[in-house]
Parts: sequence; structure tokens; C-alpha cells
Amino acid sequence: MTISLNDTKSSSYCEDDLEICHELQVEEWEVLQAIHPTICTSNSNGAVRLEVPVELDSERQIEIVPILHESYNTTTGPADPVQPALLDSAADKYERSCNSTPTVSPISVLLSNLPPLLLDITLPPSYPTHSPAEVIAVRAVSGWVPPRMIEEMRRQMMEMWTDMGGDAVSGGGTGILYTWVEWIRNGEFLTSIGLAGRNGRIGIPHPSPALLLPLLRAHATGQQYKAFAQMSYPCGICLTSRKGLYCLHLGCGHVFCKACLAGMWGLHVREGEVARVGCPEVGCESNGGFREATEDEVRTVLSEEEVKRWRWLRRKRDLERDPTTVHCPMEYCQEPVPRATTAAIIEDDESTWGRLRECHSCGYSFCSVCKRTWHGPHTPCPLPVTSKIILAYLAASEDERIRLERHYGRTSVQRMVRQHKEDEENRKWLESSTTECPGCALRVEKSMGCNHMTCSKCKTHFCYRCGNRISAKDPYQHFSTPGTSCFSRLFDFVPSAEDGWQPIEAFEFI
Repeated sequence: MTISLNDTKSSSYCEDDLEICHELQVEEWEVLQAIHPTICTSNSNGAVRLEVPVELDSERQIEIVPILHESYNTTTGPADPVQPALLDSAADKYERSCNSTPTVSPISVLLSNLPPLLLDITLPPSYPTHSPAEVIAVRAVSGWVPPRMIEEMRRQMMEMWTDMGGDAVSGGGTGILYTWVEWIRNGEFLTSIGLAGRNGRIGIPHPSPALLLPLLRAHATGQQYKAFAQMSYPCGICLTSRKGLYCLHLGCGHVFCKACLAGMWGLHVREGEVARVGCPEVGCESNGGFREATEDEVRTVLSEEEVKRWRWLRRKRDLERDPTTVHCPMEYCQEPVPRATTAAIIEDDESTWGRLRECHSCGYSFCSVCKRTWHGPHTPCPLPVTSKIILAYLAASEDERIRLERHYGRTSVQRMVRQHKEDEENRKWLESSTTECPGCALRVEKSMGCNHMTCSKCKTHFCYRCGNRISAKDPYQHFSTPGTSCFSRLFDFVPSAEDGWQPIEAFEFI
């Protein structure tokens, strides 16, 4: 059987002294429970478990300083606390003494509370008048306090009982639990063990700052929600005060009860007014406009079906606002397809890659201009399709032209306009300078000779002047028939100054 030193000492005290100590312990525990009911976890036969949160007076800048695992896990160190590098001017000295990792930068965050510390304490029968409470273990949730500084905490906590007049020989000590709790809860211990500097900044040495940061943030968010849930807030819709547990704190800072928001937002979603799902406070604006609710806020209030419809309405509205969005041409699909925003397509916008669309629903790849299967960036769209677009563009107003440029792409529209103008010029030249074969519609230009033409493609005989088909057996009868427009017009002679021919005056009398 093992007998502890405290048990041996307590056996030397009389029953009256032990009874007084027991009454003082019960009274101290009851007072502590009344003040901090959530801190007092358990008390069984002198074994006390406390869960003490660290609540700072305001938001403080916290630096998570990277160190090696060997330095973090050590429980031995100097008697005086080691100040973090970013809290004093001796950064190089701290890096050498703590073996900090130079390749990882410290991470900074603003927090108003830190994860709690778990205290396992033993209260001897002679506590608090003759024996101190024994701190069996101290552990920081998420491991944000290094073991070496945990040992420093235990040493300072034991000194507090002596500083308050307690002595193992003469006695006279008082209850220490409340003092320990307040020392930890208000963050005073951070300065005592060297985690906080005089400027208010807190430095936490840790081997993995990137892993510790989300844990600290998650705890801070949870604590804020707990504090919010315990308070009462007036709802601006129903004008009643409700507990924060039944309210929603919007990102803009306004608070409304969930029941009112569920009724209002649900009505707007059912009616398709997705733009009105937001803060109901009059005058509440974000970025110069109505402050809409985020998806997390909507999920907190509405049902899953309503959330699905809200997301669908939002996506539909965003696609309708995007002038580059086209609908999938497949009859069974008809899904809206926005323009791809990949770097390759944007950088290659001067080509026709910007017309490529791929439906996310059916996987069909098509051209956004002609709505046909994707024909590649260098193959033009069919002429009837582009002509219809260009004619509408040329006849449109300035605002309508801007809309069409956004829809089809400014570069593509300008390219089609240039091509259309070239085609028009070619068409006018062909009509004025060539004649169409009546057999195969091949355009023929005459450079010299008579007006009797034989098509090189279909061998049709026709008149170059009027374009009519003529007899292959007697083609010149067409030019010998009086009364026709081509009579005696087998040859067309148009005098020109370039020919250098000048009329002779004597010929006009012949």
C-alpha cells in the first residue's frame, strides 16, 4: 500500500482541523461553481477537474512562431520564461535558442479568446489551512501551450499559495482555486510564462503553425457563437426580443430571429425574387447595393429544397446577366452555357477559340455563333448565319451593338463585319464586271474578243452582253436578228484615251 506525503501529514492533524478544512473546501467549491459554473467540471474525493477558458479583454494580435518538434516537446528550460522572437528585439537570439525553423514564416491572427486549459488538481484533507492544492496536470486544448511553459505554469501556481500566506509548517493558507482560475481566464498567465509581451502581442511557439491556426480560429468562432446564443436581441421584423440561439447574426451586423427570416426569405424564393433574399434592415447596403444573404446564412434558415431553388435562381440570374451565355442547341438539353474563363481561351481571344462552348450538362461542344458542332477555330461559320448576325449588327443602335459584341465577342463581330464588307465589294464587282453562265451560274469575265461566250465548265453557249443562252449550231444568229438588244453587237468597242486612238476629221463626212 502506497501512502503519499500529504496523507502522512494530514494524519498528524486532529479531527477538528480536518473537519474545518473539509468545510472550507466545500465552501470554496460552491462559491467557484456559483461564479463559474461551466469551469467546474468535476470534484470527487478531493480530485478536482477544471476547464478554464482564456478570455482576453479585447482582440489581440497573436503570432504563431514556428519551432522544431524537439524544442516544442522539451519540458526542460531556463527558469526565466523565454520571450518569443516577435515580442522583443532579439529575434536572432530567440531563433538560435529555440532552434526555430527559418524557412517557415510566423502566422498572425486577431483573436479575443484561446482554447481552454484543463487542470487536474488534488485537494489534500488538510487543504487549505495547512497544505497546498497539488496541480497534478495542466493540458492546453489543441496543444497551443508548449510543455516547457506548462511546467512553468505549475511552478508559478504553487508559488501563489505561498504568496497568499500559506505555509506547509505553520499553515494559515486560504483557498487558491479562484485565484488560479482568474489568473488563467483573464490571460494574465500569458505574460507570466513569457507568451505575451508588454505591447500586448502574443507569441505562441508551435512546430506546425498552419495546423494550429484553424484550430484557434474554430475555437474563437465557437466561443463567439456561444456568447451570442446566451444574449437576447430585438428582432426588427416581429419587434420582439429573442435569445441569440433563435436568431441569426448576418454578416452586415444586423440580427433577426430565424422564424421571421424563414418566412420572408422562403416567400421570396417561392416567388422567384432571389434578389430580395438578404438583410431586411432598411438602408442596409453592401458595395453600394442591397446586401444579399450568403449561402451559409440561407442554409441556416431555409429548408434543403428551398436552398436548392435559391441556388438555381441565383445561377439563372447570373447567367442571364452574362451577355456571353448561350443555351445548348440540343433539343433535349437547352442548358445555359457561359463562356469558359480558362486562361488559354482568354489569351487566344484574337483567334476564334472564344466561340467554343461546352455544355456541362450533356457534354456537347458547339460554336456559340452558328450553334453547330464545334468546327475549330479556323473554319468559318456558314455564311447565312453570319450574314444574319452582321445585318442585325449594322442596322442596330449603339447600345444594341454593344450587347451583340458582348454576346458574340467583340473580336469575332469585328472580324465578321470586315469579312462582310469584303464580300459586298466582291459581289458588286462581280455584278458589274462579269456575266453569269445560264447553264452553271459560273461567273465569266471577258478580257477581249466577241460577245459569243462558251462556258469552260458546262460548254454552254451564251451572249456576254445579255446573258441569254444562244444556239450552239448557229450562235451568230443572236447578233443578226433585227429588233433585239444585241443586234449588230457581236463586238463592243468603247473608245478610251488609254488606247491612244484619235478620230480623223475626214471620216465624219464619209
